[in-house]
Amino acid sequence: MDLTAIRDRATTTYRTRRDQAVDLVERTPVLGRLVSEFVRIEFIDRCMLIAAQGLLALIPMLVVLTAFLPHLSGDAVHTFSHAAGVGGDGTKLIEGQVSSDQVRTQTGIIGLLITIFSATSFARAVQRMYERIWEVPHVGGISGARRCLLWLLGWLMTLQLAGALRRIADGLGGLLGDGAAFVVQVVLLTIIWWATSWVLLFGRVAWSRLLLGAVLTGAIGVSYNRGSSWLMPPYVHANAEQFGTLGVILAISTWLIGFAAVLVGSALVGRIVSEDPTVTRVVGSAWRAVGRAAPRRAG
Repeated sequence: MDLTAIRDRATTTYRTRRDQAVDLVERTPVLGRLVSEFVRIEFIDRCMLIAAQGLLALIPMLVVLTAFLPHLSGDAVHTFSHAAGVGGDGTKLIEGQVSSDQVRTQTGIIGLLITIFSATSFARAVQRMYERIWEVPHVGGISGARRCLLWLLGWLMTLQLAGALRRIADGLGGLLGDGAAFVVQVVLLTIIWWATSWVLLFGRVAWSRLLLGAVLTGAIGVSYNRGSSWLMPPYVHANAEQFGTLGVILAISTWLIGFAAVLVGSALVGRIVSEDPTVTRVVGSAWRAVGRAAPRRAG
């Protein structure tokens, strides 16, 4: 066996495939810009930061809110657990480690307020992600903290609404019910993240430019959540058996990284595609064609 010849062939093949990939990127403007923008925003770092803030700030807030306000926040926790695929095993394991009475006793009202305010770090991570993607200056200070806090509270309310809609959809059943539930969830999630991007960007980017990213977030996000409800429970169960509570936390962190990738990727692709000249020209032509056809139908 001639190892030198094998190594030379492998090197030649690698260089050929690399040159082909570079040529494809250069000949496809959207693809080339996507690659450069993913590098510019530091895609992996953004995903890890959002996931870390979700694990360290958002989840403790949900646990504390459930202890203090079970009727107001229970649906939010169940919605998150269902989306992450934690399942009954993971939920029981966590509940077995800490009780609501214990949380209320050890936290107190001051601790509750501090926990909620600390959870705004998750909102700030999402805010910085949108600002990095759209290349606008960061808004911090009291104004930024207040906006992040208000968004966080609104987001919790929408989780409550999503939980109620999920119960209604589960009651419908059947293929038609599943299809209707999917469409409703996509529309709801699109509206949530459309409003989220506009609010956290302080209205510095037009609604129309944010729409495609929100639609992608809604469609991919719902698909990701539904896939997680099938794939995550066995993974959580295996981790719980092997590592206990730590295993559940590791599983949730894995889900959060994937969820963050959906947020960051959808927002970035939405901007790049919506700003592409070819896409803009095609969409403009379609709108003009619709505008010309409408008067003829009315006549």
